[in-house]
Amino acid sequence: MRILSMLTIFVLTACGPTPPEVTREYSNESPYYPNAPVEYDADIYGFQGLDLSADGKVLFTENVSSGYTFILANAPGFLFVNAATGELTGNPSEGGLTEDITIRAINTGNGSIINKQFDLAVNGDPLRTQMWALNNTGQKSFANSSGVVGVDINAFEAWNRGIKGSGIKVAVSDSGVEINHDDLFQNSLSGEHRDYSLNSPYLGSPVATSFHGTAVTGIIAAKGWNNIGLTGVAPEAKFAGFQFLDSPQSSSVLVHQASGDFDIFNYSYGDTLYYDTLSDSTYIAHLRYSTQTLSKVFVKAAGNEHLLSQGSLCAPHNANLPYENESPFIIVVGSVNADGVKSTFSNTGSNLWVSAPGGEYGISQPAIISTDLPTCLKGKSKAQSTIYNSFEYGHSLNQECHYTSTMNATSAATPHVSGVIALMLEANPSLKMRDVKHILASTSTRVNSTHTNNYFGVNHPSNVLSGCSSLNLAGHDYELGWVKNDADYWYNNFYGFGMVDADAAVAAAVAYGANLPALIELNPNLNSGTYRSVSGNSIPDFNGAGVTDTLTVAANHTIESVQIKVRIEHPASGEVGFELISPDGTRSVILNINNSLLFDDDEDLNVVLTTHAFYGENSAGNWTLKAFDGKSGNTGTLTEWYINILGH
Repeated sequence: MRILSMLTIFVLTACGPTPPEVTREYSNESPYYPNAPVEYDADIYGFQGLDLSADGKVLFTENVSSGYTFILANAPGFLFVNAATGELTGNPSEGGLTEDITIRAINTGNGSIINKQFDLAVNGDPLRTQMWALNNTGQKSFANSSGVVGVDINAFEAWNRGIKGSGIKVAVSDSGVEINHDDLFQNSLSGEHRDYSLNSPYLGSPVATSFHGTAVTGIIAAKGWNNIGLTGVAPEAKFAGFQFLDSPQSSSVLVHQASGDFDIFNYSYGDTLYYDTLSDSTYIAHLRYSTQTLSKVFVKAAGNEHLLSQGSLCAPHNANLPYENESPFIIVVGSVNADGVKSTFSNTGSNLWVSAPGGEYGISQPAIISTDLPTCLKGKSKAQSTIYNSFEYGHSLNQECHYTSTMNATSAATPHVSGVIALMLEANPSLKMRDVKHILASTSTRVNSTHTNNYFGVNHPSNVLSGCSSLNLAGHDYELGWVKNDADYWYNNFYGFGMVDADAAVAAAVAYGANLPALIELNPNLNSGTYRSVSGNSIPDFNGAGVTDTLTVAANHTIESVQIKVRIEHPASGEVGFELISPDGTRSVILNINNSLLFDDDEDLNVVLTTHAFYGENSAGNWTLKAFDGKSGNTGTLTEWYINILGH
């Protein structure tokens, strides 16, 4: 069981330090009723960002099927006609109605001309051109500067395959969702929403206590091509919104919000605890069962506590700590900004699987544009004491304050991944969660490929931040950057296997063969004496060499993930970090020295840590655990550790 007050455990992981929101009692307000989609009346229809193909000959009442050539007049720049066949093609970048376009059929025998006028409607979304995460053209997204062209998830390419998330159901467990938002109501799963402030079975309108859940949902499933607002990554997926974060929480509720007739569960929340603790065993077992038996997919934010300080003490949080994040049955997601570099606040850790666009703050650098609580009376847009940028109040594209350009961080990165997975599951419904993970590991983009010795590289972050006392340890690599393991997979604690690529993932899903073989866990409960080492070795104080202990594994399987349960005795556990070395010699930093446990003066350590850095390697051989003490003045002991290898 979780032993702290639940109101202090669950906090929203994203959105950085922002101006305070206006406090309102939304439940007493009148329900919001959505505006209808904008519909055009035209002869031919196209779709923004999608390849257009139409037969121009059908516009003529005369028979022009042969003996004619075709040309256009007064046509938009993206529209072309095949002179021989009359086929109209193009890829419109923006939506809108173009009237009185002329197509001419010229008789090749006598030169006579037949003119026909037609109207072309391109169904689109006005804000899509500012959505760098879907298609980065160097747009500013209303911030002061732009990102790097091409740093995006390649969503347009996936949509052009005809894949948009149709038939996939996503549960968004968050702060509630405005299910009647203009851009969401068409994809809402009527009768499936939940409010955990109610009694079981919790069904009811998930009254939004903040903008957060609505923004998360918009990133996944905002309706596309309805000529208003923006487009979700999976614009034809359906969603149910859960009011979970601002409700009484227990082990049973935790399990319930991870249950139901949904394909994907999106968790853009996290826990900020600065002491070690173990996860709810009932919930961990439920995640294992749901993914392995029921084919559910769980996606969770890594958190945004990478830059923490108490005075001159600056110690980053690790994404492995605590609660569920160590579970290999959750896809943990880091955040990338519009330059293709880890977002400032995004937690790092060996448990990250992939990264996705989460942006920065939306002031100097772009954040993420998404749905907001409707009207200018609540939500992020206008309801701030300080307006971040021109879009947030009075902009012509946001006059009713239904959208925000300041959604950010791992809370925004996570729904991008959920949206990509929805596309993958439509493309290949037979995929299980482990297949999804395999495809993502194989197709994600290695962003920031030179990340080794640069900012937040081998040195402790405190060593490169102003105002922080140095917590660096000479002779010790705080991080390793990109590491290529013996199975040719690149892995990085900042990015996991890289930033998701929707088009590559969908293509791989289409071509995917048989599911991965049955999962094997050598020590699922992390209590088997066969996979335990009782060390008792002292951890040398403030020493880059550390202390090592070796455990031999006889079973030879293909690795998917590795878990360590480790106990130490130490008066300041936050000083201690661990590195795990595989039989093939691949290194993985599984807990950084001088971490955020220093803030709570945590003593000793009893924690489960997960790493994916050995994906595809063989399990048999000697596994070496190294423990380091990164701060002088205290000494401790590596008491014991267990290993669990998951694979096939």
